[in-house]
Amino acid sequence: MIRRLRLCLPFAGLLVAALLFLTGRAEAQVRPVRPGEATPPNTRRCRYVPLALGRDTTTFALVDTLTVVPSSVTVQGQAVAYDARTDRYSWIRPAPRDTSDLPVPDSLLLCYRVLPLQLSAARFRRPLSLMDSLSFRRDAMRYEDFSVKEQILSTPGINKTGNLARGISFGNTQNVFVNSALNLQLEGKLAENINLTAAISDQNVPFQPEGNTQQLQQFDRIFITLTNPNWNLTAGDVVLRNKPDYFLRYYKNIQGAAAEANFGPPIVGLAGLGAMQGVSNAVFLNGQAGQVPGGMPNSLPNGPSPVTLNPPAISQPQLTDPNRQGVGGADGPPLPQGDSAPVTGATVNSAGVRRGVAWQSSTSAAGGVAKGKFASIEIPPIENVQGPYRLNGPNGEQFIIVLANSERVYLDGRLQTRGFDADYTIDYNLAEVTFTPSHLITRNSRIKIDFEYSDLNYARSLYALSHYQQLGRLRVQGNFYQEADNPDNSPNLNLDETQRAQLQQAGNVPFAVTRGEEVVGYTRTKVLYRRDTTTGRFSRAVGADTLGVVYEVRFTDVGQGNGDYALSNDPSEVSSNGRVYRFVGVGQGRYAPVRRLPTPLLKQMVSGSVSYQVDSSTTVFFDAARSRLDRNRFSTERDEDGAMRMGYVVQDRQLPDALAQGVLRNYRFRSTLDYEYTGKRFSPIDRYRDIEFDRNWSATNTLQSNANGLTAQSDNIFNFSLGLMKDANNGVSYRLSRRFRRGEVSGLQHWVDAAQKVGNLELRGSLFVLNSSAGRFQSDWARGEATGRFVSGKVVPGYTYRFDKNRVSSATTDTVRSANYFDEHNVFIQSRDSARTQYRLDYSYRRDQTPNPEQNALRLRGTAQTWQGTLASRLGKTQDVRLLATYRDLDSLGLARNRTVLGQVFYNASLLQNQIRSELNYSVATGRELKRDFSFIAVPAGQGTHFYGGDADGDGQQDKDEFFEAQTSDAQYRTFIKVYLPTSDYITAFTNRLSYRLTTAAPRGWREAGGLRAAASRFATLTSITVDRRTTDPSLLSRLSPFSYDKEDEQLIAFNQLMRNTLYFNRSNPIFGAEFTVQQTQQKTLLAQGADLRNLSTQSLLVRRTLATSFTGRLTGTREIRESNSTYLLTRNYRLLIYTAQPEVSYQPTPSLRLTGTYLHTRKQNTLAMEGAELNPGIFDELGLETRLSQVNKRIITVATRYTNVKFEGTNPNSVVAVEILNALRPGSNYTWNLNVEQRLSNGLNITLAYDGRKASGLNTVHTGRMQVAVLF
Repeated sequence: MIRRLRLCLPFAGLLVAALLFLTGRAEAQVRPVRPGEATPPNTRRCRYVPLALGRDTTTFALVDTLTVVPSSVTVQGQAVAYDARTDRYSWIRPAPRDTSDLPVPDSLLLCYRVLPLQLSAARFRRPLSLMDSLSFRRDAMRYEDFSVKEQILSTPGINKTGNLARGISFGNTQNVFVNSALNLQLEGKLAENINLTAAISDQNVPFQPEGNTQQLQQFDRIFITLTNPNWNLTAGDVVLRNKPDYFLRYYKNIQGAAAEANFGPPIVGLAGLGAMQGVSNAVFLNGQAGQVPGGMPNSLPNGPSPVTLNPPAISQPQLTDPNRQGVGGADGPPLPQGDSAPVTGATVNSAGVRRGVAWQSSTSAAGGVAKGKFASIEIPPIENVQGPYRLNGPNGEQFIIVLANSERVYLDGRLQTRGFDADYTIDYNLAEVTFTPSHLITRNSRIKIDFEYSDLNYARSLYALSHYQQLGRLRVQGNFYQEADNPDNSPNLNLDETQRAQLQQAGNVPFAVTRGEEVVGYTRTKVLYRRDTTTGRFSRAVGADTLGVVYEVRFTDVGQGNGDYALSNDPSEVSSNGRVYRFVGVGQGRYAPVRRLPTPLLKQMVSGSVSYQVDSSTTVFFDAARSRLDRNRFSTERDEDGAMRMGYVVQDRQLPDALAQGVLRNYRFRSTLDYEYTGKRFSPIDRYRDIEFDRNWSATNTLQSNANGLTAQSDNIFNFSLGLMKDANNGVSYRLSRRFRRGEVSGLQHWVDAAQKVGNLELRGSLFVLNSSAGRFQSDWARGEATGRFVSGKVVPGYTYRFDKNRVSSATTDTVRSANYFDEHNVFIQSRDSARTQYRLDYSYRRDQTPNPEQNALRLRGTAQTWQGTLASRLGKTQDVRLLATYRDLDSLGLARNRTVLGQVFYNASLLQNQIRSELNYSVATGRELKRDFSFIAVPAGQGTHFYGGDADGDGQQDKDEFFEAQTSDAQYRTFIKVYLPTSDYITAFTNRLSYRLTTAAPRGWREAGGLRAAASRFATLTSITVDRRTTDPSLLSRLSPFSYDKEDEQLIAFNQLMRNTLYFNRSNPIFGAEFTVQQTQQKTLLAQGADLRNLSTQSLLVRRTLATSFTGRLTGTREIRESNSTYLLTRNYRLLIYTAQPEVSYQPTPSLRLTGTYLHTRKQNTLAMEGAELNPGIFDELGLETRLSQVNKRIITVATRYTNVKFEGTNPNSVVAVEILNALRPGSNYTWNLNVEQRLSNGLNITLAYDGRKASGLNTVHTGRMQVAVLF
C-alpha cells in the first residue's frame, strides 16, 4: 500500500499544479494575509542554468529539495518546454535581431515555483524493518555470510575472488618439480576517493598431446589499477591507445605502467578540431547529427573511465578513422552522461561555469616493454575461397603469433567484426583469418589487415607522453611517442661478433641476410647436414657422414624459383623427426640455406595541435608532427622529417533566414577546408589515413614513404567540402581533393553524395571522379552508386546500379592497363525495417572488362550472376531462425565456369515447457586446408606428452614413428612434446560445418498422467553432433552434406566429427536407472607427407540398482573400436576391438564412509591384418578396492588398490599395437595403489597430499608423491 501511495503522489501533485497554473487564475486564489498571521513561505525561486554552446537548444533538469511545478518554469516571462517522460526542460535560443558582435551569453536566468513538500519522497509512519519481527532471521540466511567464511584473509571494502596454489611433485624415477597457479581478482575502495581494480593470473599451460600447443611459455596476465576522480594509475599488462591526434596513431600491448591526471572544472562544451581528419563523403551523409565524419570526441576526459577486470586501455580509442573501431565496439566508448551539445565534430558536456574562463588539462605518461610489433598487410584474395588466409610479417616472417584483439580486418574498405556469426574468425596461434558465409570472397575483393604480432628478437621499450590543455575556446595539445629495440638485448637471435659487424654494415634496412649453416657436434636428436667440398651443396648426414664435420643448417623460404632447395619427399626421409631439405637445382626450389637477421628498430614521433572555436559552429585548427625512423640501430643512418596540417570546420550552421525557407527548411550547413603536407622522410607510427586512401588515388602504398623502400617524396594534399544536411535521408555534399606527390601522384578528386526522400520513395546516390597521373601512366576513374527504394506496404522493392571504371593508360602511348573496370545491376525486395520477420532477396548481374592482349582497348573479362537471400524471424515465443543463402555463377574468359554456394543456418527452439531444446548451426562455403607437419621437441622430464621408444629401424636417427604417447603420469614417459609446424601449402576445398544439440525430456506433469505419458516420462535423451568437413568432390550433394561414409576417400582431405547420443531411463530415480551411450570421434588431418586418420567408436550400457539402504550396484558393458590409419607411417596402422565388462558394488554404512569393490574384464585385439601386424589379443582381469572417508568441511581421505592380471603373448612388446594394448602394463601381475588426503586447515586454506605407487610385472616399483597447498580468496 505504501509503495502504491508513493507512485501516485507525484502524479497527483503534478495534476493539481497544472490545474492551478494553466487556468491563469492561480494568483487570484491566494488568500490575503490577515493581520496577526505569519507570512507564508516564498515558493518562487530563480537560478542560472549553463547554456550548451554550439547549438540553439539547451536541455537541462531542475533538481530541488521541493517539488518543482513544471508549468511555472519561465525565462524572461516565457514558458519553457517540459518533457514529462524524461523530466527534462528544453529552451530554444531566439534568433538574433542584429549582427552586432555582442558576446554570446554562457548561461540564462530562469525562475520557477515549488510546492511546499517533496511529492516523490517516501512516506511512512514506521520503517518496514520495525514491523517485521523476523527480519533478523532473513539477514542470517543471506548468501554473503557464507562467502565470507571461505576467505582466509578479510579485506573490508575490497571484493576478491580467486585462489593461490603451490605444489611439489617427487618420486624415485623423476626429479623434484614445483608448480604454481595464481588467479586473483580484486575490486573495491582503498580509501575514500581511491578505487582498486586488479587481475593477477599466473599459471603453467599444459602441453596438449595433439600438438596444438603453439606458445611454449607461461600464460600470465597481471594488472593493477588505482583510480581517482582526478587521476588513474595502471601497472602490469596494459593496452595503450593514442588520445585524439591526427598524425600520431598507435595501439600497443605493453608490460609496464601508465598514469593519467586530469585537472580543472568541466568544460563548457568547447572543443577544438586539431585532431579531425579530412571529411569522407561516405560518412558525411550517414553520420550522426552533430558529428563531423572522421571526427572524434575532443573534450578532455572528466576523470578516468570506469574499469573492469580486463586489462585497461589508457586513453580513448582513436575515432578519426571512420573505419577504425575501439576494442570495446565499433562505436567506441559510450558518451558521457549529462547534457550534450555537438560542436565542430565532437560531442562534449555542456556543463560549465557562469563566470570566468573554462579550462581543463589532461596529462598522461606510460612506459614499459612492448609485447608486439605493428604490421599492415594486403592479402591477395582467391576466387570463391573464404579462407583461411595466412598473415605474414612485413619482413617475410612466416610463422607468427598475432596478439589477441589487436587485428583490424578490412574487406572492400569496411571494417569487419570478429565472430562465428559475424564477419570473420581468426586463429591467433596460426595467424589465419577465415571469412564467414555472410561475405562472398571473390578475385575482386580487397582484404587489408592491421595487426600486432609477437616479436621477441629484441627487447623493445616503449614510452608515451601527452598533455591536453583547454582555455575557453582555445585548445592545445602535445604528444610524444617512442618505441625502440635494444641492440644489446636479443634473446632469440644469439648474435656473434661477425653477425653484429654485418648488421652494422647493412645500412638502414629492416633485415640482413647471413649464412645459415653452423658447425655442431653430432646428435641423433637433430637433422644434420654435410657440405660437399666441391660444390658447397648441403645433403643430409647419415651413416659414415656423421663421423666428419656436420652442420646444422637453417633454410629460409625465399619464394618459388628463388632458391635451390625443396622439402624432401623421399620415403626414407619424410618420417624423420624434423624437416629434411634436398638440393633440386639452381633456381628450381623455394628454400635457401640463409638466415634473415632482423635489425633493431626505433620509431619516434612528436606531435602538437592548436585549435580555436571561432563561434558555435566554426573551428580553425593546426596540427604538426615530426618523426624519426631508424630501421637499423646498429647503423648510423636514420630518417627524420616533419608534417603539418591546417584548416577549418563549419558544422551544423543555421542557414540565413532568406534561404531557410521552402525546400531548405530545417537544413544545416557544413563545410571543411584543410591542407596537409608530409615531408620526404616522414614516417608515422601506425597507419593514420583511411585504409583505402592510396587506392582512391590509384597509387601504390605511399603510407610510410621511405619506410617501405620507395623513393622518398613529399606529399601535398588539399581538401575542401561543403554540404547541406537535414537527416539521414535528406542531404547533399561535395568534396574536392588535390594531391601532389612527385613522380607518384598528381591528381584531382571529386566526391558527390546526395540523398532525398520524396513521399515513399527513397533515393540515394554517390559519385567519385579521379583524374590523376602516376609517373608514366594516366588514371581516369569514375565510380558511383545509385539506389532507389519504395517504402510502402509490407514489401519494399528497390534497385541499385554500381559502376567502377578505372582506366589506366600510358601517357605517351595507347597502352591500356586497368586495375578495375565493371558495372553491376542489383534488384532486390526486402521487408520493412520495423517488420517482425526480416528478409531480403537480391539478384545482381556484374560485367567485368580487362585490357585485350594488345593492351590498346578493353574487352569482356567475364560475367557474374549472384542470387542471395536472407531471413531472420522469431517463430512464436520459443523459436528463432536465421538463414543466409548465396549462389554465384561466374563465367570468366578462358576459364571453366565456376559455381559457388554459400549458406548459413541458425535455428534455436524450445518446446513442451522447455523440455525439448534444439540448437542448430550449419554453414557451407569454399575454403582451403593447410598441409601440416609436426615434430617432437624434448622438454624437461614430466612436462611432456610423449616418449622416445628407441631406434626401431637402426638408422641412428629419431623418426616420427618411434615416438609414443605417454600412458601414465610417470616423468620418464613424458620427455617430448608434439608440435605442429604449419607449411605454406594449401589445398582449395569445399567446407561445411554442422553443430547440433538436442535435449529431450517429458514434462513433469506426465509422470502422474498414467498410460503412455507416464511410460514416456521415464525416458530422456541428449544428442550432440559436431562436424567440420573439407572435400574436393565438386558434386552438389557432397558439398552440402556434412556427413562422410568413406573416411579413406582421397577427396576427403580433412574431417573432424564428434557424435554422442545418450538415452536415459529413470534418470532421476534413485532406485533403478539405466543409460545407453553411443559415441564416435573421428579426425582426419592433412599432412605434408600424407594424411592421418583417427577413429574412436564406443557403445556402452550402464545399469544401476540400489540393492539395500547401504548397498548400490552398477554394471557397465562397453564395446569400443580404436583405429589409426596413416598413409605414410604404415607401422602406425591398427584397428583395436575392445570389450569390457565392469560390475561394481558400493557399501556406505554411514554418510562419511564408503567402500567400493570393482572387477573389470577387458579384451583387446588388433583386427587389421597386414604384414608384420600384431594380432595376438590381450586379456585383462582387474580387481579393485576403494575406501573413502569424508568429514564435511574438514577432510577427505581416499585409499585405492588394484590388482591386474595381463595375458598377452605379443611378438614385439615395443610395437605400436603392443603399446596401445598394454597401456603401460606388462604381461603377468601388475599392482597399483594410491592415497589422497584433502585437509581443510582453516577457512579458505586447503592442503592436498597424494601418493601413487605402481609395480608392473618384471619392473621396479615406481613411487610418486605430490603435495599442494591452496588458498581461497
